[in-house]
Amino acid sequence: MLIGAVFIKKQLPEYTMKIVILGAGLSGMAAAKSLAEHKSNEITILEKAPYAGGLASSFHMEGEEIPKFYHHIVRSNKFTIAELERFGLMKDADWKKIKVSIGIKNKVYNIQNPFELLKLPGASLWAKFRFGLFGLYTLFIMNPNNIPDEMNAKDWLYKFCGKEATDFFWWNLYGRNKFNIPLDQIAAKQFAHRLWEKEVYDDFTFPKKGLQLMVDGMEKELVEKGVNIRLKQKIIGINLTNKTVSLETGEKIKYDVLINSIPVPEFLKVQKGLPEDYKANLEKLRYCPAVGMCFATKEFLKPGVYWINLFGERIQVIMQHSVLIDKYKNKVSWLIRYGGAAEDLGKSDEEIRKLYLADIKKYFPTAEIVWDKVFKEKYAEPVYDKDYVKYAPTYTTPVDSLYMTGIQVTFPKIRNQNVALESGYKVAEIIKARLP
Repeated sequence: MLIGAVFIKKQLPEYTMKIVILGAGLSGMAAAKSLAEHKSNEITILEKAPYAGGLASSFHMEGEEIPKFYHHIVRSNKFTIAELERFGLMKDADWKKIKVSIGIKNKVYNIQNPFELLKLPGASLWAKFRFGLFGLYTLFIMNPNNIPDEMNAKDWLYKFCGKEATDFFWWNLYGRNKFNIPLDQIAAKQFAHRLWEKEVYDDFTFPKKGLQLMVDGMEKELVEKGVNIRLKQKIIGINLTNKTVSLETGEKIKYDVLINSIPVPEFLKVQKGLPEDYKANLEKLRYCPAVGMCFATKEFLKPGVYWINLFGERIQVIMQHSVLIDKYKNKVSWLIRYGGAAEDLGKSDEEIRKLYLADIKKYFPTAEIVWDKVFKEKYAEPVYDKDYVKYAPTYTTPVDSLYMTGIQVTFPKIRNQNVALESGYKVAEIIKARLP
């Protein structure tokens, strides 16, 4: 007779999950960080550039690391702040309220000052009143989640801000300057979410030691966890059926899971195996480029003003970086062009320099330029048109082993480094929930 029995649990070998991530920007590195918590995962990041960080990367000038494109931290940026804190970069953060201005006809007006707003040429007193009233509506009443996905920004703005205020203020600020398309082609929901972030009303800061230490810290941490970060890698093919990534060197990398964080048009150029209907949807995705210039002056262009929007000029935004962190030898600013920037992508740095600095001299004729550096980004931000939600990618795809991350999947949220980090963590959680 069997009196007792002993059951011995068989120790199963850990399964090695081979994960390939395309792109070493913030979303790709955040996904890798989360997935690397499972030590049996074998993670490889492939990056075309010779550096990690993507749009958050910096350049060296006058003994300092300065971001290539403008960046700032606001209190609502929980994911960015958490990363900065992990590397000790938020100590003694100097939080500030910022001033926002509009430049028009060679003069700059602080639109947060009612008296200067009234002096702004080109709009009636009633339009300025409606513009200010609309600002209060977005602050205290508006709920962007109640806006239908298919509604366009023009119809929504005409209803709540009025025709004249919309055509003067918002066409310049968001139609021309952002995407260079009519407001009736832009998604109202995404635009409203951008306003809902209340970014210009929040407290602003910038880490005194810069953002590059966060990027470098994330990269170093991933390497220490066994993640293979491979820079200067040109991908020439992705076979989604055989789960293989082919490199220009002839090497083929097998994977179990593929995470794409690079711009969708670049992914489509090299992929093979996407379902045709899904591919056709992705081909509708358009991106807005950005051409910018970081430069330094002896003195501030406009003391105390951080954010300057220009109406009717080639350049559209000036950010006086040194207003947030005045630690550099000279006063550092960024200027940038989004809407219409495609025509500048093919121009030489010297051509861009002459064109952009000419606009600076219109508004600040006494500005003494100490140095400047031009940067171009073909895929700065998806164009959030009114049909975006119908064709935009999501974290999961019809291909079981393929996932998407980055700002292309975060509609209707604002595009910034905080959302990029959040998307990386989110795609990792989706993958971990699906896989053994």
